[in-house]
Amino acid sequence: MKLPFDTQTFAVTFRFAMVGFLVLVLAVPLLVVGCVANERKEYRDTAVAKVANSFGRAQRLAGPVLAIPLVRRRKTGENSSAEQYLFLMPEQLDMRIDTRHETRRVGIFEIPAVTAQVTAEGNFAPLDVPALEARFGALRWERAVVGYGVSDPRGIRDAKLLWNEGELRLSAGATPIRDGLLATLPSPAAGGAFSLSVTLRGTERFSAVPVGDRSAVAMQSTWPHPSFVDSRSSPEAYAINDDGFTASWRSMELSRGYAGTTAALHDGFFNNHRMDVGFSVFEPVNLYVLVSRSVKYGVLFVALTLVSVLCLELSTGRRFHIVQYGVAGLGLVLFFLALLALSEHAGFRWAYLGAAALLTAMISGYVRAATREWPLTALAASVLAALYGVLFVLLQLEDFALLVGVGVLLVALAMLMWVTRGLKSPPATAEE
Repeated sequence: MKLPFDTQTFAVTFRFAMVGFLVLVLAVPLLVVGCVANERKEYRDTAVAKVANSFGRAQRLAGPVLAIPLVRRRKTGENSSAEQYLFLMPEQLDMRIDTRHETRRVGIFEIPAVTAQVTAEGNFAPLDVPALEARFGALRWERAVVGYGVSDPRGIRDAKLLWNEGELRLSAGATPIRDGLLATLPSPAAGGAFSLSVTLRGTERFSAVPVGDRSAVAMQSTWPHPSFVDSRSSPEAYAINDDGFTASWRSMELSRGYAGTTAALHDGFFNNHRMDVGFSVFEPVNLYVLVSRSVKYGVLFVALTLVSVLCLELSTGRRFHIVQYGVAGLGLVLFFLALLALSEHAGFRWAYLGAAALLTAMISGYVRAATREWPLTALAASVLAALYGVLFVLLQLEDFALLVGVGVLLVALAMLMWVTRGLKSPPATAEE
């Protein structure tokens, strides 16, 4: 009895359906690998938090700023009121921040920590007391302070403030602009020149708020991988090399975004004016980001590999068992887990090379044992090496990743068209 379909065509169709089903099944362990990568990233974030808690968190510096309480108070509730301050910015501010980094080890993770030496010089102009009180009301001159905000005061190791060449007594705690340092001024209306020196430690980020009517900030660091993206103002000039970087910023009152004399609630000035300059301790190769990106390409990578093996079947006439497809697919999934495990110890590039070489050798050896044919084994190894190379290129690219990825898919589609060009549909029956 003649079957109503062509058995060869049906077999090819079945094998394509089998490969598609395997790809969907293997997406589940790929999802598990992605969850493991996220868990390891959270473990590293915990290590970063441990170092930050003992060494100091991200540091944001603001000041020095002259703060004078207003006599009038602003109502904030039915039975309460909040004290307002008159904040006055320095006429000139020159700040220099020199940082050096060291590595703190927590488990298998190495966390960079930074120690900074901050020096600031400048002056406050004499105040027109009648004009200020006519505009803002009576002022509590006896409680005038000069404040310097530090986002995490636990990192302060030393501080010294000179006012008109006389040293002022500094105290730590809550200042009118936020936590940091403050000193009482005996005669704030006369203005004066100041010189501030602070040694502090921190992690992740260092930045400063250029509060002066004319501000100049210069930074020098031993950290060779700074990121200026998080700053609200890009440096006017910078240089980066293997020994560290230098950078400088300048700002004026017009570009600063707020007036040199302003009234605000306690802690209001620092919270409301977010313009700062500085750098983040950027890691050039974030292995967890790269591993997560590679896992996102995982389904595509597995599909391309299995379809390539199927194309080898169609072109050579050699058939693989469905179990052999599944074992090879599991090997492809384990590549991403091996990449994650090795990256934490050897770095991403060497880990990728090692994992790719290991899995290529294992799968190629499996093909050799199954077929006993060296040419087919060499062809399978070449396909795997090419796909691992393409995946590595995609992980390194950002702006052109989509373009290269689409190009790879078009090449794969062209190969599939070439291999399947000879397939024919079964002839129509007489009843049709």
